[in-house]
Amino acid sequence: SRGIHTPSTFPFGASAMAAANSSAWRASAHLQQLLLRRWCASQGQGSVAQQQGSAAHAKAAAWLYAPLAARVLGAGICSVALGAAGVACYVLSAVHSRRKRGYTDEFVLTPEDLNMPYQEVQFFTEDGVSLTGWFIPQSLAGKPSRRVIVCCHPYNSSKSNLLGVARGLWDRKYSVFMFDFRSFAHTPTAQSIGYLELRDARAAVQCARRTAPEGAEIGLIGASMGGVVSLIVGHERAVDAVGIATDCAFAGLTTVLETQIGNKFWLLPPSACAGIVHVAELLNPFLHGYRLSEVSPTSVVADGGSERAGEVPLLLIHAEDDDTVTVSQAHSIYAAAAVPNEKKRLEVVQHCHHIGSFFQDRSRYLRLVGDFFDASFTEAELRKACPEKSLEQRVVAAAPLLPSDGVPSSAPGGGGELLGARTTE
Repeated sequence: SRGIHTPSTFPFGASAMAAANSSAWRASAHLQQLLLRRWCASQGQGSVAQQQGSAAHAKAAAWLYAPLAARVLGAGICSVALGAAGVACYVLSAVHSRRKRGYTDEFVLTPEDLNMPYQEVQFFTEDGVSLTGWFIPQSLAGKPSRRVIVCCHPYNSSKSNLLGVARGLWDRKYSVFMFDFRSFAHTPTAQSIGYLELRDARAAVQCARRTAPEGAEIGLIGASMGGVVSLIVGHERAVDAVGIATDCAFAGLTTVLETQIGNKFWLLPPSACAGIVHVAELLNPFLHGYRLSEVSPTSVVADGGSERAGEVPLLLIHAEDDDTVTVSQAHSIYAAAAVPNEKKRLEVVQHCHHIGSFFQDRSRYLRLVGDFFDASFTEAELRKACPEKSLEQRVVAAAPLLPSDGVPSSAPGGGGELLGARTTE
């Protein structure tokens, strides 16, 4: 041992001494382990290494596998949440994307092409958007007609798409006001599906009143999104609509978005589509300043849902085979409407797709809409002439106000039925 500590007998100096000490420590530890194994074997307790290994394995499993399961579960939840948020943002981007413009925007018919006189007008919305409208005047008994119908076109379509309906109403002695929603504004601007467009419709009604003869009454007709806007704006006291006719209007923006998501991502179950729309509903106030659920005709027409809920006559036309806005949504609007049954009507056109009812049977379509507005305007005019009397008393007292053939024989929503249609009254 004296040689180990003598520098002359250990030529590698301190490093050699450290190596020698390490070897001695390993030898001592090996001897201790050997003695412990023999003692454990004599006691029947098994190998110390085995016991220590089993304990270490249990601790490692507890440390590794439990947090791993939690991490996998957490990662799955985060992935689903991020995926739903991503699809929701995609949906909101599509809802608020601007219409792609092109040179074909100028390729449209005008009322003059259908032998109707018209005046082109410009007006501005409450948020400063400049829009264009056509006022198509009509006369009744040699005087300018005080019956004006405002037409609201479908999403990303132009006002000229409703010229066929406008011509039919004009032939029934109605003045017609047609306008473009902000997707056709002079300067490209933000748009939506039925929310920002409410401002357009309000401004259009105000412009129609300024352009029409003093004391004119206003009716509204709209297709698809235009029908939704008509239902919501038409129940506002300031608009004071005498009647509203719609073609394939949806019951709520959230509902139609669920349908569209299901059509595009067809592997998703309905519950997943509803979840994505719910996420979009939560995000939209931060991104665009309103809730998607605010665009809901079903809520507006229900009792207490708006200023004139239960007062405005309704004509709801819907295509049975509509896969854009399912026919169940028309039934939802009809069921929710607080207006009495004799003042609301649902017409379901069979073997027809989205906003195709007019093209399936034009003459009967126009007869149905014309009869509805005849009854609605007549009742409004009688009510204004004799506000304290019943409808029967008003008819007698205000006979000079009626057409030469008297009160229309059909009740509000009456008239000719569409080919292959089912009626709910």
